[in-house]
Amino acid sequence: MDDKYGQINDLVIKTKSGDTDALFELFGFYKPLLYASIKRCIIKEPRLSVHREDMFEESLFVLQKIVKQYDPELTYFSYFISTRIDINLFRHVTEKYIKEEDRIQNHFSEEVSYDPFNKIDTIISLQNAMKLLNENESDIIQLYFFEQYSQTEAAEILGITQGAFSKRLSKALEQLKSILGEDFLFD
Repeated sequence: MDDKYGQINDLVIKTKSGDTDALFELFGFYKPLLYASIKRCIIKEPRLSVHREDMFEESLFVLQKIVKQYDPELTYFSYFISTRIDINLFRHVTEKYIKEEDRIQNHFSEEVSYDPFNKIDTIISLQNAMKLLNENESDIIQLYFFEQYSQTEAAEILGITQGAFSKRLSKALEQLKSILGEDFLFD
């Protein structure tokens, strides 16, 4: 298992240095996760369904962006990408394919569309886990994942640098992972 993570981290390092072959290898490895993320984006915003094929290409761009944000000292890449792909892909494709006035006016009709992550047991588990985090960790998770601020915006709100926010976010996610169990955020 550690060998697989070592290979992935090697690919991430090569991708960060501009190796496109490594990027495509990562893309191939994470293809099932990317397909699932595209499906969740379409469920969340049905108007994106006409862009389904384009979204797969866009997921390569988003993967590259996520690789640039990754710090191998903080967590495994598989965990890192699984916690960030949905929100980053959703932001990217809605900004690209849905007019700004429609995004603002309709708020992506999130309440109307079915979201498989909105199961009551998931919500209860997350609420209970959030109570076990310290206030700083809870605030960071809240701003980034629930209020959907970018790392830069959330860092400004908290009065810290984006780098400090990123490190605190990774630590908060590790804490959540230890509370909820290894596989909770993987789907």
